[in-house]
Amino acid sequence: MVTLKLILILLKSVLHVVPVTSILPQVSQEGLLRPYRSYADVTLFHYYVPSEVSRATFEFAAFMDSRNCPVREVYIYLQHGSYPVMTPDNATFPDNLYIGRTSMFNLILRSSYQPHDATVFPVYDPLPGSWFAAAYLPDWDQHVQQEGIGHKCQYSLGSVALWSQASDVETIPVKTTTRLSSLKHYTYFKFYIPTGTWEFKLEINGCHFHSSHRFPELESDVNTTGIPGGNLRSPIPCIRNVFLRPRALPRVKSDGTLTTVTDLNNSEFSHDERLPFTDSYYYILVVAEEKVSYNISVFVKDCPVQVLGRSFIQQFAGIHTAANLKDQAVRINLTTTVTTKLVPKEKHSIDDDDDPSTFSCNCTPIFRLTRIKHAQDFSDTFLLEGREWFTTWLEVTDSMSVGASWEILPYVDIGGTLNVGIHLDALLLNATTQVLHVFACIRKSRPPEPLCCNASPGNISTCCQTGLDMHVSSKNKSLFGDTILIPYPEPDTWYISFTTVCFSGENVVPCAVEEALLSLDIRTQPCVLTRPTASQSESSIMPCGPYGVCQEIHKGQFFYTACRCIGGYRGWACTDDSQATPEFILLTATLLLTLSNLFFIPAIFLALKRKMFTQGLIYSVTMVSSTLYHACDQDIYGYCLTRYAVLQFCDFFCSILAFWVTLIALAKSPPKYDSSLYMLGAVVIAIGVEYNRTGLMVFVFPFALGISIPISVWSYRSIRNRSVIIPTLSSVLLFLPGVILGAAGLVLFAFVETEDNYRYTHSAWHVIIAISLVYLLPKQQKRYSFEPITAENEVNSTAAELAAVNNDNQTTSASPVFFITSDLDHLVQEQSR
Repeated sequence: MVTLKLILILLKSVLHVVPVTSILPQVSQEGLLRPYRSYADVTLFHYYVPSEVSRATFEFAAFMDSRNCPVREVYIYLQHGSYPVMTPDNATFPDNLYIGRTSMFNLILRSSYQPHDATVFPVYDPLPGSWFAAAYLPDWDQHVQQEGIGHKCQYSLGSVALWSQASDVETIPVKTTTRLSSLKHYTYFKFYIPTGTWEFKLEINGCHFHSSHRFPELESDVNTTGIPGGNLRSPIPCIRNVFLRPRALPRVKSDGTLTTVTDLNNSEFSHDERLPFTDSYYYILVVAEEKVSYNISVFVKDCPVQVLGRSFIQQFAGIHTAANLKDQAVRINLTTTVTTKLVPKEKHSIDDDDDPSTFSCNCTPIFRLTRIKHAQDFSDTFLLEGREWFTTWLEVTDSMSVGASWEILPYVDIGGTLNVGIHLDALLLNATTQVLHVFACIRKSRPPEPLCCNASPGNISTCCQTGLDMHVSSKNKSLFGDTILIPYPEPDTWYISFTTVCFSGENVVPCAVEEALLSLDIRTQPCVLTRPTASQSESSIMPCGPYGVCQEIHKGQFFYTACRCIGGYRGWACTDDSQATPEFILLTATLLLTLSNLFFIPAIFLALKRKMFTQGLIYSVTMVSSTLYHACDQDIYGYCLTRYAVLQFCDFFCSILAFWVTLIALAKSPPKYDSSLYMLGAVVIAIGVEYNRTGLMVFVFPFALGISIPISVWSYRSIRNRSVIIPTLSSVLLFLPGVILGAAGLVLFAFVETEDNYRYTHSAWHVIIAISLVYLLPKQQKRYSFEPITAENEVNSTAAELAAVNNDNQTTSASPVFFITSDLDHLVQEQSR
């Protein structure tokens, strides 16, 4: 539905940005929109943005399929790397849930029947890789409507995306000096930082002009002296600005101006980057107003320490396989560990002054965690590789920081929740009079800054600039553990670093425990595990808590988990109870929807009294199946005897079949045809319910076919008797309440029922339909023959009918039809002769 006109509008807007080598279109996408109740309702769009893109332009247009549909707002969240994390219903997040995103945007648009303009959303200098858009409609009290009754509005969203790439991004080598030129106002360069680099230094100097004329696009910016007849150029620097950014082009606004300004000292620039993004490109943007040349140097430094003796990971990873072996492992490890010595490594930089003293702090040893794959999706664990097997235990010391890293994979891990937990060894509780504190900092893409470098011991816990900080302490047992949950983590290498500090009173002292054991629990998990309450044990905690169900959702090649909340609870982990339905209302709804089926008992009793055992059986099964289905369909107070789909099928099937057998009873067909008619209805209804149990035809077709049977019997007997069979007034008055109740129930079911009043209107539907069966059920099963009328048996047959009619007229009957024919007296007299 995204038209070519909208795409041309988008192309036109892209051409007004910085010079590009090509316009790269993304295949247009379209998806149906749904009201948001859980993350399963969002519509996902995926884009892959290539590298060195100066502008990514996303176009969205919301459609509705009828002019009569109400206009609704459409909310779209756009995020790099992973699925957006948002709260459409303004619900609160759990306390330990981290919702920070590297790059996320949101926008709102309105639906229309034939949109002439699209909403164009530009992202300047985006990060390369996957981008995801999650779209949804705000929730409202929708009418519960069977398919085919009226028009049900459908909303959809069309999307097109285009990329414009910067031209001629030259790669410069590291560990050397390169002479480069700027022949345009904006000039891009890039250099590669390999894995293992701990710090690099960028220098730009030796700038010289190549000409004395500004670039053509800047000629209008010269300063005027105010003297008629001439313009004078003010002095300009050789290099106006320099901008640096990892992994993507430096940011440029839509009007061509830069987002930040870097002051240069005589056109010379120097920048030190600690703990850089490794295995990545850094991009430089040089802004000049004339053609200039300059020197660019990139010096890199590796970690200036190495470990002597045993493997460092064997020094710091304990041997722990079970709780009963932990104490012995601690003692063995502490008594046999060789002291680690740190010495400078060989120089790896061309800089003659490259030595450990040039660093502001020693680099942190980083241990690479090993992924342990499990059978269930989003259930992988990351463990340290010990001397003999994998372990979760890590030894930390106050003499230096230590860290770990692990890899979050795209597509595979981003649909779950990253759980990072740390826990101190319980033996530290009474091991010393000192209070031991371990501070942890988590960072994506690059290691955290060592806490010893940028904070004093008094405020060491505030040094983590990412907001992903944790703290455990031996002060009391409640502080022994801490956990952070990261929903839909962005794919990349993640790092965590630990710093240990001991206090004696208010003073910082060397730790009496040289090496403390810390359990490192890093894993992915489906949905969100909520913290246990005082009445719950750790083993009883399930994803989404007691008021939610964890769902695994598949959207094409993407799949993720999300909580579906019940009982009015909201939020990412179903922990927000601000709009929760009181439990007495939930109990009342369960009782109404289940106990209202007891109104079928009068119809069951009446059918058995009149020896209509088939009808009585079907009414009984309908009452039981409806009760079990609605008991399973309720929140909190529900109970499912078997699978939900089975109970739902039985409820729909038996409800329609109950009306079918009632219509067969009204027809008063010969007994030899009843079994065939019952089986015909059972087969037709079963096929319809299985095909589409919420569609209109599953109700209309069996009812139309069922009503045609008594009409056909009535028509045949009228033709056979050569007169129209007319019901008496008393029979009409008895039959009319059943028709009125049935019609009222259908109106209530089709036009009044909404999601908010469902518990009341559907209970009333049960009562009305059950009572209507009492009036629709005939008094007794009178049978009539379909045998052809001959001259010999015509009078006998008519006389028998007359006797039946006279017998019925003597007593009150609930039968809807009494058959009266003309000239019956004359026929009886002829027979007597």
